[in-house]
Amino acid sequence: MDRHPNDRTTDEQIEAALERARNAPEMPRVTNAAYYAEAALEFLRLDLSDGRRLLIPREELSELKNATVEQAKDLFINPVGNGIWWPQLDDGLYLPDFLQYRWRNAREEVAA
Repeated sequence: MDRHPNDRTTDEQIEAALERARNAPEMPRVTNAAYYAEAALEFLRLDLSDGRRLLIPREELSELKNATVEQAKDLFINPVGNGIWWPQLDDGLYLPDFLQYRWRNAREEVAA
């Protein structure tokens, strides 16, 4: 493999990283996302590639703290499917972090 003179990464390190990526568990992706504003309830619905459907109340989304309903509805799924973005808010939700930290912690608090 041709190398740049400043490249300090070895072929073995690259191969090891590729092998870890091949063996990593499949992460769910967002297949559909929509924001709903019902009377007395606003929530984000995320459909995931593993079959889960998450209904997340607005109160649990710090990204939407000061957003109008119109701004919250203006969202798109990023090309990889691992997050959503609100362009009017210049903010987004990264699904792996949400599932690992915020959603897991919230579920543990409810269980306790």
